[in-house]
Amino acid sequence: MSSSVREDCLEAILTLVQEHERPVSAMEIGEAVEATASEVTTSVQALVEEGCLRGEDGGYLLTPRGRSAAEAVLRKHRVLECFLHEMLGMDENTASKEACILEHTVSDEAIDRLSSYMGNPRSRARGRGGLRRHGAPPADCPMDPIHNGHRPLLDFSEGATVKVAMIRCIGRNRRLIDLGILPGREITIRRKLHNNALVVGVMGADIALSPEIASIIFVERT
Repeated sequence: MSSSVREDCLEAILTLVQEHERPVSAMEIGEAVEATASEVTTSVQALVEEGCLRGEDGGYLLTPRGRSAAEAVLRKHRVLECFLHEMLGMDENTASKEACILEHTVSDEAIDRLSSYMGNPRSRARGRGGLRRHGAPPADCPMDPIHNGHRPLLDFSEGATVKVAMIRCIGRNRRLIDLGILPGREITIRRKLHNNALVVGVMGADIALSPEIASIIFVERT
């Protein structure tokens, strides 16, 4: 039995149960998981034997043990998808497909480090077959950087030197990378203009940023 199919089954059941609020059938699980019917059947049977699933009303529900395992896989997917989309600029569909592959081999430590680096992302993840994952916020990998100690660049005064912590929707703002403004880079606020536009110093060059662009750059004090 493939461990990746087993994890995909757990994840699919978690999503389907949350969407439909009832036990899910073997057919629904098979439609949600990209594997052969025999692989899905074998995985579901093994999960029942392991105590991760229980049968009810002709379908399946997660046990507490199964829910814990499913949520762990789901978290890996969300973090990976958000990293690929937000930080590397992949489109959402490609990022989701790549996350589905990587989530089965990446370590918990690597996920913890990625999550901390990006400010604990909670991305809108679709998953295999276009399923939307339970609990995901409604748009563009939104995060809560302020909660994690990161502040918008616009919050700082002239003369402040800060380090870029994250950039929202970086895939749509590739110019920032071209200018050298990327996570981990130190920048200095040279001037704040009357319309909230900024002039910042980056790697020895002064760069003008519109208020819209400056508002998506989150930073921390050096």
